[in-house]
Amino acid sequence: MPSTRYASTLHVLILLAAKSDVVHTSTSLAARMDTNPVVLRRIIADLSKAGIVSTRRGAGGGVSLASDPEEITLGQVADVIEANMTFNVHQVRDHSDSDFLADAALVAIEAQRRDTHTASIVELNRTTLREITNASILRADLARLVADGLSDDEIRNGFRIEDGRLVPINA
Repeated sequence: MPSTRYASTLHVLILLAAKSDVVHTSTSLAARMDTNPVVLRRIIADLSKAGIVSTRRGAGGGVSLASDPEEITLGQVADVIEANMTFNVHQVRDHSDSDFLADAALVAIEAQRRDTHTASIVELNRTTLREITNASILRADLARLVADGLSDDEIRNGFRIEDGRLVPINA
């Protein structure tokens, strides 16, 4: 079964970046993400160890980004949580010395997996946390306008994108 750890980690970071003025705790983040706070504490501990987030314990404590979201790439995040961005290679039982093909195939598949993983990380390094946060905020703004009953034409003609947000044209 595929892991959700990378997606959960990005979700945490997007919430921290989008609402940097709010004190976030593992409990408050877990409530927004519909998950267990213990799961998020593990993720936050890894991010803290890597210097991506800062944590404060005790009353008024919480978690926040340690640097500007523009400086954090999605590839860095994948590396921190050791996400396998591709597929897993299966195992085969030991064969006799005369069956070289089964073992050689696994070696070739593993090399291809490593190359694909590297290509994924290179691609992820092209996107910053700021970019994915802005895309998330923009989608949330759009969903809010649709929920408020605005038509596509009203949104298209009445709003513009500014600093990653939908703002009224007449504002």
